[in-house]
Amino acid sequence: MTQQIQSVIYEEIKKAQAVTDSGEEAESRDILDVAVARQPIFDSQGVIWGYEMLYRKLPNTEYADIASGAVATARVIAAGFEAARRGLRPGQKILINFPAEMIESQVIGLLPKDICILEVLEDVLPTPAVLNALKEIKAAGYAIALDDYVGQGQLDVFLPLADIVKLDVLHLDESLLAGIARRVAAHPCILLAEKVETNEMKQLSIRMGCKLFQGFFFSKPEMLRGKGLSSSQAERMQILGIVNQKPVNRLKLSEAILHIPLLTAKFLGFVNSSHFAFSGQVTNVLRALNLIGDVTATQWLCVNVLAALDSSPASFALSFIASQRAKFLELLGETLRQRAALPPEVTSQELFFSGLFSLLESACSMPLTAILKGIPINPDVMNALLGKQTPYSSWIALMNSYARGEWNEALEMGAAFGLTETDMSTAYSKAMRWSSQFFSA
Repeated sequence: MTQQIQSVIYEEIKKAQAVTDSGEEAESRDILDVAVARQPIFDSQGVIWGYEMLYRKLPNTEYADIASGAVATARVIAAGFEAARRGLRPGQKILINFPAEMIESQVIGLLPKDICILEVLEDVLPTPAVLNALKEIKAAGYAIALDDYVGQGQLDVFLPLADIVKLDVLHLDESLLAGIARRVAAHPCILLAEKVETNEMKQLSIRMGCKLFQGFFFSKPEMLRGKGLSSSQAERMQILGIVNQKPVNRLKLSEAILHIPLLTAKFLGFVNSSHFAFSGQVTNVLRALNLIGDVTATQWLCVNVLAALDSSPASFALSFIASQRAKFLELLGETLRQRAALPPEVTSQELFFSGLFSLLESACSMPLTAILKGIPINPDVMNALLGKQTPYSSWIALMNSYARGEWNEALEMGAAFGLTETDMSTAYSKAMRWSSQFFSA
């Protein structure tokens, strides 16, 4: 059976990589038989250290030639890995959950050891077969993470093999966490705090000795009293005001861009990149705006303006994630619009802004109302971001559930809009690809 599993995952990786290398759209083949979400893992400086890959097989994707559930799981892991690695920066890692049978088969040996980290799920028992496999995997140069460790005695045997131990800081009090941290400290491994949902939890995790952090603490930031936008930040926010007015005044927009030399250089670099492949160099900002159109210009400017509002690594990382969320919601809206099923009070463009601004408070550590003061934001979008009920509230909730890998909740909310799981998986995969290309450009 092990040989069959390894053969399947090897073939799946080759096919998925061929699609990536050829530049084909991912939905053109069955790489999207798997739903994938990526939850970021941060270091203490707020830089994205890596991602945990959350995945599940989509319905109606039966593999007639696969008799074993383990082989089917291998195929899902392979396809999910190729989707999750898109846009990965040098040095970033991917944690992949492996059940016991997958550990024993050692199929991780077919995935790159410099990227992939095997995550031992909390329900995996330390049987002789599992322990022997983990020892061989570690000897082969792979890192091992122990998931959801809360001091379970039966899992202590994994600690000498673990390079990373994940602590649940949401459900344990400080005294229990301190005891668990002391037990782990006897082994040369890194502590990763998971389910970090507030800045207080992050500070507690740091006191416990954690070096890595996973969760949604950035959704509840610590506001800095008396902080206001600097003059350079205010200049950038004026651009958001211009692109939110319809129709966009391109002459006014070009003048605003030219007031910021670095943004001008980046924008012209983007327009002259292989993304467009225009004949001849484009050196005039107004001409560039006319060539690429309002939608593309608006999205590029919004993403890059937000990324430059704060120079900290954390702010940059959150802006990158926000761009994925923005494109995800926009694509879902476009899917329904093409079916004439998008509610009339909702637009794809406002869905884009809903996702884009969803992490703005965290990126700037300022109240949203202060950041967007004077910017003509759709009131329904603004109120939804402030936690009030509007036509966009459920979309933001759907986005949050999908990003967390809360599949059942996301499926239920998506179905209420008329979206299938495949619709959402396709949109998320496209959003990851778009963000990695568009944001970096």
